Amino acid sequence: MNQVIRPFICCLLSLCNATKYYAQDTLSTINLEQVVLKSSKIQTLKESLPLSITAINLEPIQDSKQQLSLNDYLVNVPGLFALNSTNYAQDLRVSIRGFGARSAFGIRGVKIIVDGIPETTPDGQGQIDNLNLGAIKTIEVIRGPSSLLYGNASGGVISINTIDEINKNYASGGVSFGSYNMSLYQLGFGIKTNKTNYIFQSNQIKTNGYRVFSGFKNTNVNGRIFHAFSKQSKLNFNVNYTDSPYAQDAGSLDIEAVNENRRQARQRNIDFDTQESVRQLKLGLNYVYNFNAKLKFNTNGFFSNRDFKGKLPFEFGGIIDLFRWYYGHGSNLNFESFTKKSKNTLQIGYELAFQKDKRQRFRNLEGIQGEQTLNQKEQFNSIGVYVLDHYSVGKLLLRSGIRYDANTLDAKDQFLVNGDDSDTINLNAFNYSLGVNYNFIKYHYLFTGVSTSFETPVLSELSSNPNDSGGFNKNLKAQSAINYEIGYKLSTGKTEAEMALFYIQTKNDIVPFELAAFPDRDFFRNAGSTIRRGLEVSLKQKITKWLTLNMNYSYSEFEYKNYELPSGNFSGNTLPGIPKHRVALNTIFNHKKGFFIALQGQHVGTLYTNDFNNVKVEPYTVLDLNLKYDIKLNKIKLIPFLGANNLLNTKYNDNIRINAFGGRYFEPAPRFNMYGGLRARL
Repeated sequence: MNQVIRPFICCLLSLCNATKYYAQDTLSTINLEQVVLKSSKIQTLKESLPLSITAINLEPIQDSKQQLSLNDYLVNVPGLFALNSTNYAQDLRVSIRGFGARSAFGIRGVKIIVDGIPETTPDGQGQIDNLNLGAIKTIEVIRGPSSLLYGNASGGVISINTIDEINKNYASGGVSFGSYNMSLYQLGFGIKTNKTNYIFQSNQIKTNGYRVFSGFKNTNVNGRIFHAFSKQSKLNFNVNYTDSPYAQDAGSLDIEAVNENRRQARQRNIDFDTQESVRQLKLGLNYVYNFNAKLKFNTNGFFSNRDFKGKLPFEFGGIIDLFRWYYGHGSNLNFESFTKKSKNTLQIGYELAFQKDKRQRFRNLEGIQGEQTLNQKEQFNSIGVYVLDHYSVGKLLLRSGIRYDANTLDAKDQFLVNGDDSDTINLNAFNYSLGVNYNFIKYHYLFTGVSTSFETPVLSELSSNPNDSGGFNKNLKAQSAINYEIGYKLSTGKTEAEMALFYIQTKNDIVPFELAAFPDRDFFRNAGSTIRRGLEVSLKQKITKWLTLNMNYSYSEFEYKNYELPSGNFSGNTLPGIPKHRVALNTIFNHKKGFFIALQGQHVGTLYTNDFNNVKVEPYTVLDLNLKYDIKLNKIKLIPFLGANNLLNTKYNDNIRINAFGGRYFEPAPRFNMYGGLRARL
């Protein structure tokens, strides 16, 4: 633990000394903006919260981006590590302080919120294949357990906000092309009236992918309507539709196959036509009423359906047909009270969420659907109630809260030729959070806190039984965690910095594995417990009016405390799939005359591929370049842009499939590649 504490203290002292000048300097036109967070539920200035939070404003950089993977926007978040950005059949795999690293596909253990509506389902599954990247305005990332705020699967939170304000009517469009036959077409408009604003964004992406059999196609439409009934009463409506007819999966390779040909697909994946198709519709409604300066009411409702069809590289149960309904509702009341020296904000709320899955499996006869092997209806019903309080007096803010979640999981077996495997499970949880933030010197803040989280197995993990029966895997339990942290924040007109030292204990970690009898199929089990120690440091420095520097460092010492199986004792081993060291650096030059250049790089340290820790992935460094130039022609703004990914032509892996059978851990990443195009706004 000393090797974590010493650098933390050294960084703290050196940063305090280095920024003393800025604390005394008069703020000027080159100042960074203050950020009021939405993801904290009680809106508060970022530096005043006793939480580790990263806020990202995408407006200055959005038009220079390829807009192909959310990972392009998350590199500068300490404590966050993402893989699988180019396998569009498996989706991005995001981990925050180790939560989410187990995911075989999609995002697990990390709550995804889009425009205030949960993208993560009640059982903890998160997909972002319906996300319109070009429409994103800001991203807020809460690093660490946050079940007080968002319930199940909140080992961390990624809150995404799309464009929500316009000053005047506009129309926009864009076209871009890139390596591997990539194309992106975009169209959008905004209409502003006296009381109502309409914002519409659409795009179509297509690429063949870097590897053989790794292409995908996706069409997305995103719309928002904002209406003000009065100064006190406001309503907004969201709609999102996605149609992805195919996303191919080239599969993972062993090291011999990688060295032979990085771009090849696993032949078995080609033989079984391994891919997925998705159609999804999501609707959301939010209403806010301010009774007065002290009382505010907020309510929302949402509905989503997802039609998913997938082919996996094995015969028995290798074709999946899943139809999902997901809907919910939540409300909260904000009470504010004041005295001459203090302020208290109390929020009381509830959240209801319901998920219904119709899951069928069939034999995959080399891409052709065979006889049925599974047919069951699955439900996950969640009810959560919480109380959250922010009390500030002088330079001190005290944050506290409690939450109770009742979760009912139900499986109704409709494939009765092998018996009735229907089942019901109740997974309830109580969570809390307590934190203190102290503004001890102007611009300087110290914070500390404790918070908890829980994470149930998702329905697809529970229904994946090693005995290959229906129903649920009754041996799989919910995971829980408690997080202790202490940190320092600095916020001046030119500098934003944050350092956090954390210690997390988890129980019943959910980890993936494969079996020789079922190659390419993922199963899940509980590890006894883990200990996670870490240090996160970030700095955003406005060097000149046009030049900004962003940098961060993450130290992650994550190990199994108690984890023993017949195949071995893993106690003391490092959690696979997460590097011990990661450094990211981003330099942005944005001149008032329209020239923009951004250089972004990250260095990823050694990580392990399995629980045995007998196969290492060597460190690697990746560097990306973005260029754009704003041209104004009367009322039209033209933005030509150009980008280069992996400038150093580094050989590395885009994904590591943890505990994969047969040493097939690796999915090679693209080498040097480029893109470019033109965007316009009228």
